[in-house]
Amino acid sequence: MYAVGDAGTVWHFDGKRWQQIPFPTNVQLNTVACGENGDVYITDIRGNLWKGGGTKWSLLCEMDQSLPFTDSAWFNGRLWCANDYGMYVLEGKKLVAAHKAKSDPVSNEVALHSHRIDVSPDGKQMLVCGGDGAALHDGKKWTLLFSGMSLVD
Repeated sequence: MYAVGDAGTVWHFDGKRWQQIPFPTNVQLNTVACGENGDVYITDIRGNLWKGGGTKWSLLCEMDQSLPFTDSAWFNGRLWCANDYGMYVLEGKKLVAAHKAKSDPVSNEVALHSHRIDVSPDGKQMLVCGGDGAALHDGKKWTLLFSGMSLVD
C-alpha cells in the first residue's frame, strides 16, 4: 500500500510497517493507484504521471494542467485519472482524454461526471461521480446513473 502527499512525500506499507521512501521530485503528489502487475502510478500537482515502485520511479508522461488530478484508480487493466476537466486513461505512455481513447472510448456525457473514481472491492465495477452526476462501468459498458443536466427543466 502506498500513500502520497506534499513535497514529494511517498510512504509504503509492507503489511507490517510504514516506511518513507525516496521519490525523484519534491512537488505535491496528489493521487496514487496500484496496477495489477505491481506497478504503482502517482500523479503530481502538475498532472504529471510517475510509474514505479519501491525506490525506482520514472516520469512516464508530462502534463501541463492547471488542475491536478483529484483521483486515480486501476480498473479493467487500465489506469484511470480524473479531475474537473474530465476523465483520462493511460494508453501506452500517455494519458489521453477518455472520450478520445482508442480503446473503449467514454462518452462525453459520462466523462463529465468524473471528479472522483471508486472501484468495488471485488474489482468488477468502477463508479465515477462529480457534482453533476454519476456513472458506473461494469468492465464492458457504461451506465449513466444520473445527470444534473437531465434534472433541469
